[in-house]
Amino acid sequence: MSSRQLLIENITSLAVLQGLNYAAPLITLPYLVRVLQPSHFGLLSFVQGIVLYFDFFTDFGFNFSQTRAIAACRQAPESVSRIFWSTIYAKALLMCVSGAALTLLVAFTPKLRETPSLFAVNFLYVIGTTFFPIWLFQGLERIKLAAALFGVARLLTIPALFLFVRHPQDYVIAGAIQASVEVTASILAWPFILRQMGLRWHPPSAPEIRDTLKKAWPLFLSVSALQISASSTIVILGFVAGKIEVGYFSAADKLIKASIAALNPLGQALYPHITAAKLRSPASALHLIRKTLFVVGIMSISVSIVTALWARPVCHLILGTSFEHSVIVLQCLSPLPLLFGLTSVFGTQTMLVFEMDALFSKIMLLSAVVALPVTLALSISFGAVGAAAASVTTAAFMVAAMLFALHVKGMRVWQRPHSQSPAFAHTPAGGIK
Repeated sequence: MSSRQLLIENITSLAVLQGLNYAAPLITLPYLVRVLQPSHFGLLSFVQGIVLYFDFFTDFGFNFSQTRAIAACRQAPESVSRIFWSTIYAKALLMCVSGAALTLLVAFTPKLRETPSLFAVNFLYVIGTTFFPIWLFQGLERIKLAAALFGVARLLTIPALFLFVRHPQDYVIAGAIQASVEVTASILAWPFILRQMGLRWHPPSAPEIRDTLKKAWPLFLSVSALQISASSTIVILGFVAGKIEVGYFSAADKLIKASIAALNPLGQALYPHITAAKLRSPASALHLIRKTLFVVGIMSISVSIVTALWARPVCHLILGTSFEHSVIVLQCLSPLPLLFGLTSVFGTQTMLVFEMDALFSKIMLLSAVVALPVTLALSISFGAVGAAAASVTTAAFMVAAMLFALHVKGMRVWQRPHSQSPAFAHTPAGGIK
């Protein structure tokens, strides 16, 4: 199969998976918000937001660093095996640390101690993401297989929610079912990993695990900063405005994330593809990035416009009348598909491919620093609407910072090659640091 055919297959596979991920909330969300009501739905979202912190820690930026590492050596099975096992051991270690930290946090925080079982079942999500190595599938460009396995796991949760969540008090069961997707996908994936992907057993040494963590550290800082600032919106809102406001925001947030998910397949498939292209020729990688910017720009602005125009009928249809306040929240969030599409191109496809990890990390950290006080101030003043405005402000700041940084570096991927600076036009294979 040619490189172009493989890319098209990966994009198609991810599009099918994202279509399923888009369809699943559209099927289950109307039922959940009506059964759980804003208070219990908000409580579930609040706990999920806290557990996400520990998932970010366990991930440690591996979805970017190890995807890139495996893409660079995927023709060497021994190297792939060594990367795989050292990463799995490192993630398992981080998962154990996360479990202990979450237990202590819940035990010593009165507000969290009220629902320990809800935290316990939601930690299944951390366990699942630890052992489902999406970075391996992406690095080897075996995304079709990963999409199929994850899709089956996602499908199983849909009837489970309808069967077992019947009353507001079933919010713990709802949390367990939603958190079990990655666990199920992991159980399905490991037979394929061990038997069909040519990996060999390579017990990592302590120095190898430490080196794996060390290499991922800059990306961990940057990716976690971005993810934590997003997750903190729900947590901050829960503390300062209450679980009902969290319910309004979370419902609209799930809808906007479903819209953003429609843009993910292209970026996820192109990241390892552009990484491999850069190793052969930086010029070809830059050409791909320029094409990606045009396509993603058209797609993402279209999604943002449609979301803004259709926010009211979509909220009424999916969320019901008890979530009327979510309409204006969704309208406020509507610029996010465009902003996150641009972030993907300028950050993931450009900065990370050209190994500008330190600069990318600084931008993410700075964005997180901006996000926290803005979210706190606007959430106190305006509740869910303020939290939505803070999310958009943070994303816009991030895009502006990336544009400025790339401009300073002479990497103006939005211009044709003849308009680039000499340094950009003759980028070496090692990238720009």
